[in-house]
Amino acid sequence: MTAQRDLSNVIQNDLCIGCGACVAAEPGLALRLSAEKMMYEPSGPGGEAAASVCPSVEADTNRLQAMRFPGAPSTPVGVVEAILLAQSTDRERNLRSSSGGIIKELLLHYLESGQVDGAIALSHQGGLLFQPALVTDARQVDALPGSIYHNVPFDAALRLLKDNDGRFALVATPCQLEGIYKYVFGVEPALAGRIGVAIGLICGWTYTHHAVRAICHFKGAEFAGIRDIAFRGGDAVGSLRIQLPQKTLEVNRRRDFDYIVSFDRSFNIPRCHLCVNHVNFLADIVVGDAWLRRTARTRTGVSIVICRTEDSLKLVHDLEGRGRIRLAEAGEADVVESQGRDFTCGDFPYAYADYLARIGKYRPELTGPNRGAARPVSRRRVEHFRRENAHKVRLQRHGRYRRLWWRKVAADLPRYAWRSLRKRAGRPSAPGQEGGVGAGVPGEFS
Repeated sequence: MTAQRDLSNVIQNDLCIGCGACVAAEPGLALRLSAEKMMYEPSGPGGEAAASVCPSVEADTNRLQAMRFPGAPSTPVGVVEAILLAQSTDRERNLRSSSGGIIKELLLHYLESGQVDGAIALSHQGGLLFQPALVTDARQVDALPGSIYHNVPFDAALRLLKDNDGRFALVATPCQLEGIYKYVFGVEPALAGRIGVAIGLICGWTYTHHAVRAICHFKGAEFAGIRDIAFRGGDAVGSLRIQLPQKTLEVNRRRDFDYIVSFDRSFNIPRCHLCVNHVNFLADIVVGDAWLRRTARTRTGVSIVICRTEDSLKLVHDLEGRGRIRLAEAGEADVVESQGRDFTCGDFPYAYADYLARIGKYRPELTGPNRGAARPVSRRRVEHFRRENAHKVRLQRHGRYRRLWWRKVAADLPRYAWRSLRKRAGRPSAPGQEGGVGAGVPGEFS
């Protein structure tokens, strides 16, 4: 590919993911929240140093994966030692996270055993601001937030790695790890030794702050007054809870049409539409929701866990032996069923990237071990998506959320009604859909 001289194309095409690698490479840059786009991006285009570490310029996860796991064979879901289903036996910890409580069990083990000197994970700073913070006391783990769906600045992660000696557990999404490892391998290889273990999330989408602003608009809540937010918690799917000065707004993520409108794909940061690394190829151990037919009747969360190293597999079996988690066998087909082919194999993003290249539009150079398994979707689907998405984003940036609500009624309400009828009839939802989680016996995998 042609080397990029700076980040101009990334900024002009709204492709920043907020990993902060450019800030580490060029300290004169900073991540800023765009008032129009409602997402983080660099304060300026910087230069070649910033472009060289940006995963929205290039993210060759094949190369990065080979550097992370030298000599390990790869599959379409990356390097795999084992794939399992898991959930914490601590019911309250499980319910607080909705997705099984596995990441907090991992962090507790690493900190309690002394295998790491600390953990770098998102911490709430106030309002909608969440940033990486260093946790050194296991008693702090349960106070950490669960998954944060809106765009956050992640530049503090590299700063913490630089400023602190020791070995750390790093919790991050796929694109955050892309930026961190591009910087580490390309600029400061010595920092690789400070990442004792990379705990990765399977990431569906990250949303601009327009999504939260839209749900506040629909519910008559003051967006500027938000004190805290939790996207999950309470059961296997969980509710969106927004803490305001006088009340807490709770929104059902399965049934509330305002939520469905506000967290439509058009509210994703644009780089998400091109992501081929949803299953986090660069993490030692990967955790995500298990949206499977065999787990559809659990009340508490169940995680699908991809162990990419022998050490990570030994760890989860040790946790099972100590009664901290439950395990069940799974496989690559379960990852595909749970997350869908677009997330796992890249059917849509590879087709979208190829389409943008054909029409002369900028897009990152992205590839991964799933490239050979991809069955790119049709050009018609890509063109339709691009046309609809561009129109919806324009409406968002003008604050015309109610127009989006009515568009969703016209286009999608019949589909959601049909899905609801199927659920009532006892038929499972399509793979990867949150609606597949129903009532049943807690802790039951099948």
